[in-house]
Amino acid sequence: MVAPLVSKFVKVLNGIDQSKRRTEVFSDFCEMAYCSLAKVASPYADQKDALEKQYMEVVGRYRNKDDVWKIPELLGISLEAIHLGGIDFLGAVAGELGALDARLGQFFTPYEISRLMAEINLQGVEKTIEENGFVTVSEPAVGAGGMVIAVADVIEGLGFDPARHLWVEAVELSRTTYYMAYVQINTRGVAGKIICGNSLSLETNVSAYTAAAPVFISKNGHPFAKQRAAQKLEAEATAAFEQKQTDERAERLSGLAASKPTIGAEQLGLFD
Repeated sequence: MVAPLVSKFVKVLNGIDQSKRRTEVFSDFCEMAYCSLAKVASPYADQKDALEKQYMEVVGRYRNKDDVWKIPELLGISLEAIHLGGIDFLGAVAGELGALDARLGQFFTPYEISRLMAEINLQGVEKTIEENGFVTVSEPAVGAGGMVIAVADVIEGLGFDPARHLWVEAVELSRTTYYMAYVQINTRGVAGKIICGNSLSLETNVSAYTAAAPVFISKNGHPFAKQRAAQKLEAEATAAFEQKQTDERAERLSGLAASKPTIGAEQLGLFD
């Protein structure tokens, strides 16, 4: 049941450091959960070190270390709720705590609405997967990841594994909701890359691959290999065309210089 797990999560969270606002504690939980999961999934040693350092910086905000030991309990509740799908768990928790910022356009979307939208937009997706082996999804304003969870649920309901047949690239501007999105999409077993940045300006602050990303790549290769190959061919063709134009221009200039008429001394007198 969803509601009991949300209530259980909030009850545990309410027992952590009463000197802090509940939304602040929730944000810290999201950051620590992100650091823990992203560190395990990261293929880069320097990123692992940075995530470990970031995690310990959050731990340092709490004087009573018994409070820190409650974070794994919160993560356990979250993993239990998220991994089978069917719920935007952290989104529901954030709504319960009043942690969403309406000024940033953050509103909790019930899972049922996300599921309906996913089913409408993914009609016929099984044909795409059967032809290409997978489908890619771009989410430029992912929020807490509820829409991606709904997409994964639809894909799985059609008999496909979200780790092998779905690649998601999702962007979120807010740092805390980026953490929420990563935790949920990663836990749901979706392959992809989650980015904290601005979809309009294309600025990127930080990004992390999910744990399922290597599974997907080992089966399918890079999700955008065909597009990259096409872009490379286009770039090569453009470079060849530009070089041809440059060579032809140089040849014409060389021809003009070779055929330039000389002016004799008697002709120079015309200018006296």
